[in-house]
Amino acid sequence: MKARYISLLFFSLLAVSVFAQNGERKKTRIHIENADAIAYSRGLVDAQRCVGNVVMRHDSTYFYCDSAYFFEKKNSFDAFGHIHIVVNDSVEIFSRTMNYDGESRFAEFHDDVRLMDDSTVLETNYLTYDRDAHLANYPNEAVTTRGDKTLVSKIGSYRDDIKELSFLKDVVVTSPKYQMYTDTLFYNTNIEKMWFHGPTTIVNEENTMQGGYGYYLVDRDVAFVTQKPVLFNETQWFRSDSIYYDRNISFAKAMGAADMIDTAYKVIMRGEYVELWKQRGYSFVTDSARVVYYDGGDSLYMRADTMFFKFKSDLNKEERIWGYRGIRFFKSDMQGKCDSLDFRVADSTIRMRVAPVLWTDNSQLTADSINIVISNHQIDSVLQYHNAFIISRDTIAGYNQIKGSDILSSFCNGNLRNVDVTENAQTIYWLREDDASLIGINVSKADNMRILMEDGGISRIKYYREIDETMFPEKELSESDRYLPGFQWNEEVRPKDRDDIFRVVREERQSEPAASSLQEPAEENQMPAAPRPHRRKPVADKALNP
Repeated sequence: MKARYISLLFFSLLAVSVFAQNGERKKTRIHIENADAIAYSRGLVDAQRCVGNVVMRHDSTYFYCDSAYFFEKKNSFDAFGHIHIVVNDSVEIFSRTMNYDGESRFAEFHDDVRLMDDSTVLETNYLTYDRDAHLANYPNEAVTTRGDKTLVSKIGSYRDDIKELSFLKDVVVTSPKYQMYTDTLFYNTNIEKMWFHGPTTIVNEENTMQGGYGYYLVDRDVAFVTQKPVLFNETQWFRSDSIYYDRNISFAKAMGAADMIDTAYKVIMRGEYVELWKQRGYSFVTDSARVVYYDGGDSLYMRADTMFFKFKSDLNKEERIWGYRGIRFFKSDMQGKCDSLDFRVADSTIRMRVAPVLWTDNSQLTADSINIVISNHQIDSVLQYHNAFIISRDTIAGYNQIKGSDILSSFCNGNLRNVDVTENAQTIYWLREDDASLIGINVSKADNMRILMEDGGISRIKYYREIDETMFPEKELSESDRYLPGFQWNEEVRPKDRDDIFRVVREERQSEPAASSLQEPAEENQMPAAPRPHRRKPVADKALNP
């Protein structure tokens, strides 16, 4: 406590030092302006006793009290009862007893001390006031009120020339809108701004804010906090290098290594910059943006340049996650990339737009756009719109391919059950015996096609209208004819795990796969079954109508 009190007195010493450098103030005398009775005291040498309606004046400052002992030679006096002084026509100080030294222009106030300046009221039992430094200090607990705010601290001071209050040790600010708890607080009443140092907590009916340094704009209800700041409520948690919070519009932004966790909606947002608009019902993250949706045991990890999370509010009726530019995502049973993604949480639908690529098990799915429906935390169906293409690696060599205008893939318990191809359906698949020996390479075309899956492989194919099917021995089918038009294998850009979504890759678009791309994926990245040839020969149904 002693060290902190000394630090506060530094302001007074500094002011006196500056004054001394600029020249000594001309010393002036204290005058008795009024007293009902004046007499010399027998018990005190050189003391005049003033009684009744006493008014003392030093320069332009007036001192009012019930009685006083005036020491003319020392140029000082002691005052008692209903003490009231006015400084610079704005500051008023009240107390029961006071000691004033005219030489140093320094006053000490005791018992029921009250300092008033405009709407600021400071109350304590002991206060010192330096007229030259315009500085009031209190070494013991004081209560300060300003408007609807109450400020309490163990140690503090007030600079009346710059209208700044300083509070040290166990500082508590209470108002109808918030409560603040801190170690050190500076409050400039001219601009209605508070600066706080040390562990600080700000609590209102909506949120709790914590940090080690920052400021609070009183009139605007705006706070800025640094040094491990956090902002949280019952369902949301905000953390970053710095946080800005505007209570009036329920807006918060986090800058630098920012995290936002929403336990109600099971969403985590991470990036270098995050905004939260609570009343509007959305937040967004940019600069290394990452969003995690952790509903259930299998989390969905997403990254993009910018990602948004819309939650239910007065303005929003649905929960959505969407992002733009450089989308990459990872889930144990699927991975993907695109330039625009929209995840409708209510119906568990993911919409991929602009050059989308979806991987599941050993299969790659592409189209102009892709819709994924999730049920019970697993893929239920995948719809590929326009220029749809499915590629899966054969168990030994080559690539099985399905192509058409649109493709609908249906799953059961995470396993692919059937594939419906509409308009210009084409397939190339490697047909094998039970011992994995190659029967041939099947090349087929039809207007529409249904592929039925069983045990992870093709069990039956139904063709509809304009059917063309040929089985080629491997040696009779040229290398170029083993790939459908538009073949592009992009295994090298596939996210391998949740951290790999941030990997910067150079996309290789190739008509023929590189040798390295034929390697099997790591065991931990195996996905549910996808289209690949079954060990027994499928049966083709050549029907004219669907």
